[in-house]
Amino acid sequence: MLEVYPGALLRLAGDSLDLAELARLLAALGSAPRVSAAARALGLSYRGAWGKLVRAERLLGVALVERVKGHGTRLTAAGSALAHAGARFERNARRRLAGPAAELDAALAALRGEARQPLRLAASHDLLLQAALSEKPDACPSVSFVGSEHALAALDRGEAELAGFHLPEPLPAVRERPGPFRDGALFVEPVMHREQGLIVARGNPLRIRDVADLARTGLRFVNRQRGAGTRAWFDRLLAEQGLQPRQIRGYEQEEYTHFAVAAAVAAGAADAGFGLRAAAAQFGLGFVAVGSELYFLCGARALGEHPDVRVLVRELRRRARAMPGYAPARAGGRTTLTRRAGRPP
Repeated sequence: MLEVYPGALLRLAGDSLDLAELARLLAALGSAPRVSAAARALGLSYRGAWGKLVRAERLLGVALVERVKGHGTRLTAAGSALAHAGARFERNARRRLAGPAAELDAALAALRGEARQPLRLAASHDLLLQAALSEKPDACPSVSFVGSEHALAALDRGEAELAGFHLPEPLPAVRERPGPFRDGALFVEPVMHREQGLIVARGNPLRIRDVADLARTGLRFVNRQRGAGTRAWFDRLLAEQGLQPRQIRGYEQEEYTHFAVAAAVAAGAADAGFGLRAAAAQFGLGFVAVGSELYFLCGARALGEHPDVRVLVRELRRRARAMPGYAPARAGGRTTLTRRAGRPP
């Protein structure tokens, strides 16, 4: 993928200052207070780094760093504010430029007769997504499976062009748009419905009916990792039942995929887990339905029509028609996360 380095040029009294470059230097000084270390991290000379700081302070008319005897330098309040503002600017700019950068990267690859670089996808784990990407790697994005929360954070930081996340149905009300959605510059496309619930042993010999039964003495639970959307849903169910995590034996035992949760139950290492009906079916296990959710793909608005994205969406919907516990979301049903009163997702 073509790397994009956005800048912010400030013109003052016939001179100019690259604020994004300056903010990167200030951020490096915040992490490594000695100018020599910060300069090395950015590929600058010691003299060059100091020169940029002195020139910036002269043009802006404020002190950005101060010397601390025996400890190098320390950012002033103005320097710290500029470092944080610059980091936010670059995150937002990279996200907005992801689509145009992908188009330019594809054009350059075509000129050189090379295959275009795959888009980077950070996504909550899904059985169909994992299968689609493993069977058709050339036509699909490269993927990193993380929790929904971490997937959206990776998109917000510019570490991925696409994110996959899920929300329970009906969609929860939100106080405000999560970070990546605040500026409305993204497409958000519902791809498939998934059924979630309690994965239990074949025949459900322990007669587990809902999450309240998990508090029974002796029942062993296997959880998803922190940051996973499935974990967040399970925590909400506990709260609704007036239960505390400490009342669930095994709450701290974490797995990173729906397969791993089902495998733990199948191996007898746990009596129940919270996950997909499809994962339970793969292992021939019992399943107690709790509800359905929508799985989304999102990214820079221009990427909504990217060939790889359209291929992936069509493939996931095709697979969802044939897999128990899944159903395809309506084609063309893009949505917008709007500001409403209530609990954030």
